[in-house]
Amino acid sequence: MAKKERKLDRHQWISLAAGVLVVMLLTYLLIAHTPLRRTIPGYPSRETQQAALENFQKVDSLEKVIGLWAFQVANIQRIATGREPLPLDSLRLADPEAATDESQSAAFETSDSLLRAQVEKLDAERLADPGPSRIEALEKVKFTRPLKGSVKEAFSRTGSHPYIEVTAPSGTQVSAILDGIIVSADWSQMEGCTLKMQHDGDLTSFYRHAGKLLKSVGERVKAGTPIAVVGETGELSQAHILLELRYKNQSIDPALYIQF
Repeated sequence: MAKKERKLDRHQWISLAAGVLVVMLLTYLLIAHTPLRRTIPGYPSRETQQAALENFQKVDSLEKVIGLWAFQVANIQRIATGREPLPLDSLRLADPEAATDESQSAAFETSDSLLRAQVEKLDAERLADPGPSRIEALEKVKFTRPLKGSVKEAFSRTGSHPYIEVTAPSGTQVSAILDGIIVSADWSQMEGCTLKMQHDGDLTSFYRHAGKLLKSVGERVKAGTPIAVVGETGELSQAHILLELRYKNQSIDPALYIQF
């Protein structure tokens, strides 16, 4: 009887172990294949999964847009420096997925063509039109006539003549057009005696081909003060002065503000 009881105990343990395994298997299947799995700490919810998918799609789209912007900026720089623009194929090769999307490639090509056309148009307008005829910030500035003479050659922004040439007899005094300080006074074989003045309001004036300079670097002078004398120096033999006026380092036509 004792041996029979021990045998029955062994069967009971086997049955218990089998029952536990069945319960564990059913529990796993219940959690893995039903919404109960979302109750497990750390398991992402459906909303979290959807948000992660949307974020991935947004990042992917942003990468493509940034790639297009970089491509367009590179082409702007190349066009501005006179080089050939990069072909659109270079953008498709950099992004294999873009090559399979013909509609997106067509959009890129159209955008790039429009951008190049706009840059070329602006460049042509800049060359054809030197800019506004007058600058509002200079309307109230009272310029002094630098010398008595006649304008032989007018200002030209598009050519290599960003100044006016004023002829006058040798010995004619040249005066400062505004209050300012002498920042440069030198001589060169090409430009003869040259003087540069810095004025308030981002204005700078240059007086080239003078026969003699009357002021030195660092001197402060008032408008109308003699600063040079007309002579025959530089490459040209006729007595004259080349007067250049710059506003914010951009050459402007002195004749718009000074009567000669």
